[in-house]
Amino acid sequence: MPSYTLTNNASDIDSALSRVVAAETVPSTGSQNMVTSGGVKNYVDTEVDALDSRVTTAESDISALQAATIGVARYSRTANTLYAGTGIVQLTEDSDPENIGTVVTSGTYDGGVRVSGGTYLITCTGEFSEDDGDNADYFLVNLRSSGTTLLSDRINETGSNTDYDFVNLVAVLTVPAGSTKDVNIQYQEVSSTSGYSRNVVLTLVKLT
Repeated sequence: MPSYTLTNNASDIDSALSRVVAAETVPSTGSQNMVTSGGVKNYVDTEVDALDSRVTTAESDISALQAATIGVARYSRTANTLYAGTGIVQLTEDSDPENIGTVVTSGTYDGGVRVSGGTYLITCTGEFSEDDGDNADYFLVNLRSSGTTLLSDRINETGSNTDYDFVNLVAVLTVPAGSTKDVNIQYQEVSSTSGYSRNVVLTLVKLT
């Protein structure tokens, strides 16, 4: 049989043998000792079980959210629209398969969306412009529940009336059982000016 020349000294060999003799059953940070095959398997099994548990928890959370969501509705006004004063964006229904909202066609909040009792996640996006050369004159984009402003964003001197600022407003609204609220997007004039809107979208997610 072939012969070999060992380059390791006695100390190296003793150290290596010690790591084998002192083999551990659980991997540990910083240890130079070997780990038994059973120890490796148990460690891997434990980590896999923990991962499976986290995945199961995540899937459960997703299912609970899906179960809690009663419906999603989308309303919009894409046309370029002039506002010579305060006005409500006139929305039309794009999609509302669960009938969670109704477009208001008359009265104070004409153009808004009427919703009944429940909790809603409301998102308003759109492009708005205002430019009259006077910083004291501007518009406010108001996301409102009937006459109450939930969130607002200022539009002032966008560069020209054909240069638009993108607006993204997100709010949660709770409507008491047995009552209704008119969700609307108001373009509110502050002082004397004019402005435009386009590609405005209102999304309602009914959670309860």
